[in-house]
Amino acid sequence: MLTYDDLLSGLEDSWLAVGLHEHAFVESVIPATHDRTCKIELFPEHDEPLTSENIPPWLEIGFTWSAVHQLISEGREIPTDPLDLTWTYTVTLLGSQERNDIELVRMFQRAVQMAFVRYYPAEAAEMDPVSVEVRRIYQSDGQKLYVESIQLVSTTVSDIFEQWSDRDISGLRALLRTELQLASAVITNLSDAFPPRGRGGYRTVDAA
Repeated sequence: MLTYDDLLSGLEDSWLAVGLHEHAFVESVIPATHDRTCKIELFPEHDEPLTSENIPPWLEIGFTWSAVHQLISEGREIPTDPLDLTWTYTVTLLGSQERNDIELVRMFQRAVQMAFVRYYPAEAAEMDPVSVEVRRIYQSDGQKLYVESIQLVSTTVSDIFEQWSDRDISGLRALLRTELQLASAVITNLSDAFPPRGRGGYRTVDAA
């Protein structure tokens, strides 16, 4: 029987195995509904401190553990609610860009598509391009506003119960590992597609 802790520990083991690192971990509880929400920010290796000039593509995973999920974990025979994991990928670019929004969105979509082809080739052949939101962050120089940075943001959702057919905990861990491998591949592809290539534009000593 799946518990909140099983899901969380499986996610943690998986993101560590694929080389992602926890940047922020937020849990909240809504007493009225007994919903327990978890959001985790995951980053690849990066230089410190993080600034708008060196921030790599990163991922936020979120899910809500509802009262229904808790009752099922306690052995109650009730219909299963979807257990959705939300995957939000963010790329931050400096404000001055040669490419227009359409080009940036298509670059993002290609990077995601390439990752899906690697891990879910059958699904990738039929999937529509992911939706990508273009956000602009403005600053003022005292006289006028200028674009400090641009964020490309894309969110997808996967239902764990829908994919986890055997209801075995080891099977769940294997599923989460594959999901995080896919996420890591997406981040790697985004890092290759957009500057500063995940490490502030600098190459490691081995690569130099």
